[in-house]
Amino acid sequence: MKEPKITRIVVDEKVANQELVARYQKNNPDATVTRIELTEEYKVSMFRQEPTPAKREILLTEKQGHTVKQCPGTDRTYRCCNYHVINQTSNCPIDCTYCILQFYLNNPVTTVYANSEKLLTEVKEKIATQPRRFFRIGTGELSDSLAFDSSSDFSRDIVTYFADLDNVLLELKTKSNRIENLLDLDHKGHTVVSWSVNPQVIIDAEEHKAASLQERLEAMAKVQAAGYKIGFHFDPLLFHEGWEQSYPDLIKQLFQVVDPTNVTWVSIGSLRFPPEMKDKVLEKFPKSKIMFAELIRGMDGKMRYPKPLRLDMYRTVYKALQTYGGEDLFIYFCMESAEIWERVMGWSPEDNEHLDYLFAESLHRRFPGLMQEAPDRQVYDDGIPLHQDKADIPGF
Repeated sequence: MKEPKITRIVVDEKVANQELVARYQKNNPDATVTRIELTEEYKVSMFRQEPTPAKREILLTEKQGHTVKQCPGTDRTYRCCNYHVINQTSNCPIDCTYCILQFYLNNPVTTVYANSEKLLTEVKEKIATQPRRFFRIGTGELSDSLAFDSSSDFSRDIVTYFADLDNVLLELKTKSNRIENLLDLDHKGHTVVSWSVNPQVIIDAEEHKAASLQERLEAMAKVQAAGYKIGFHFDPLLFHEGWEQSYPDLIKQLFQVVDPTNVTWVSIGSLRFPPEMKDKVLEKFPKSKIMFAELIRGMDGKMRYPKPLRLDMYRTVYKALQTYGGEDLFIYFCMESAEIWERVMGWSPEDNEHLDYLFAESLHRRFPGLMQEAPDRQVYDDGIPLHQDKADIPGF
């Protein structure tokens, strides 16, 4: 996968002296650089431009308010794992047809928050509020974690910062193979590099600027050799001709490269999106077939595959994961009901807090030394104290 060539860098004067700004300029010597006093009017005018290919305009500015937030999930009808997110970059150049960012962030500009010290300091402050809780924090909600890393080198900052924190694990979630910055870092086991995965037929049809499956497999082998933990996300599973065989074949390939004992977690989820998103997908990607599958409105108002189809797909993937990865994998559903858990796995978490605890219990048991003490169920049942930190996009 080639990182998109950035053509223009707009620098807010408030962050002009930040190291991240210097990196973007150094790593993109051909880009036009404009320094401005960022007003709301200027920002609106930027975001109303005609879209450029692969979001090649970068706005470097200051993040105000909270940067570490709980994953916004959906209502408690569906199980959610109390994951946390860092939205340091907003917009993604990979342009997957099914990505909900096409709906919520349909603009030509990628916004990068360059005041990294504030962001990293807030991580330490957040996890200090509950030192007996083990946090999982990721950067892949509003952008691919590594898609712009050759420009920002931000992975080097955040991985080394998390390496010295006790009760937290960083997740870098990606469809990229740009892992060069990671290979020489002393991460101390506190970073998971995870890949969203689909068969190559889906990558070709729906993940237009992503790394190929072979490129992702090669990247997995390199980061595993560098001592990183690995995660997999089968989310969204996409209905296509031959899915019954292509997903088990994919899972077999993954575990020919990755040691199952090094896999922290595996998520499973299916295509889901707000009804209003359909027309935008068809307009932008007229050759995509995913919107022509049978879809129904779920309990959260999003469009989903009917339950019988979801169950068939989930059972097929779950069985293959156990066949090729073993029965000790930590497998969970993203945004599915207790009924789905029970009908596929034979059990379900009691609630979101219980699922959060189960993550911690699995990590403590399977990765000795990662946590200072065994997790206490009561700590997780007590929940997470919240400030007003709802994510930047609703229902993601």
